[in-house]
Amino acid sequence: MQPYQWIPLLNAVVYTLAALCLKRATTHGVGPWRTTFISNLAMFLAAFPLWFFGEPIESPSALLIPLGVGVAFFVGQLLTCLAIHRGDVSLLTPLLGTKTVFVALIVSFAMGERLEPSVWLGAFLSAIAILLMGGGSTADRGKVTLTIFLGVGSALWFAGADSLVASVGLELGFHTMVAGMFTGVMLCSFGLVPLFKSNMSSISRSTWKWMGAGAVLMAVQAGLMAFVLSTYGKATVVNILYSSRGIWSVLLVWWIGHWFSNEEQRLSRGVLLRRLVGSVLLLAAILSVVG
Repeated sequence: MQPYQWIPLLNAVVYTLAALCLKRATTHGVGPWRTTFISNLAMFLAAFPLWFFGEPIESPSALLIPLGVGVAFFVGQLLTCLAIHRGDVSLLTPLLGTKTVFVALIVSFAMGERLEPSVWLGAFLSAIAILLMGGGSTADRGKVTLTIFLGVGSALWFAGADSLVASVGLELGFHTMVAGMFTGVMLCSFGLVPLFKSNMSSISRSTWKWMGAGAVLMAVQAGLMAFVLSTYGKATVVNILYSSRGIWSVLLVWWIGHWFSNEEQRLSRGVLLRRLVGSVLLLAAILSVVG
């Protein structure tokens, strides 16, 4: 198995653990804006030393492109947070699963990359699987419409960021791409500060443990994902494999969700069955690109 195959699979587990830790922190009153800011700060601190390695920057585009990718990534984050805060979360997760299809469309039609039929199959299977694994929406029509708008928009911006990293990352180099990208993310993140409900000092020590663990894990998986995309390209394959986090989110919540004060292991039989079918489709999607 190649690094561009096993690293996204590993990242799927790391992301799920990070999300559970951050979810636990939010149960202590830390809102989405402070959570996002702290996660982005961790990613920036991890990536900043990379500015001192790699090839010297010779043209403005070598700096502007990764900064622009960072802005695209941040817009995706912002739309996700707005959807969580004002929309229907049960509908948001499956909508974010459409990212794999958007990546396939962008790299194929906008960037001219030829994709094998098995990759197209995997992209659509993974999107369908995530749709199945999302719970049924019980929100009013206005909230559903808002969630669809924000969720699809978020998936599109994230897909654009991944596609750009895969397209120009090899030319610019991993160090410049990752350092520039997360510098752009951090610069945008300062715009979240006015939205904080209270200052950082109000976060308790016990909450910081969960927040810190989640932020570090999130930084690790983001760095690994950027490394894979900027080194190997193959944005569609990488995203299909990374979508296996849908499987891990089901398994880890069921096995150890109570450690993180997560009650989703008590879901109804119908929801669990739908998620089981979605997991099988995700496995089929993964096998279609690994095999």
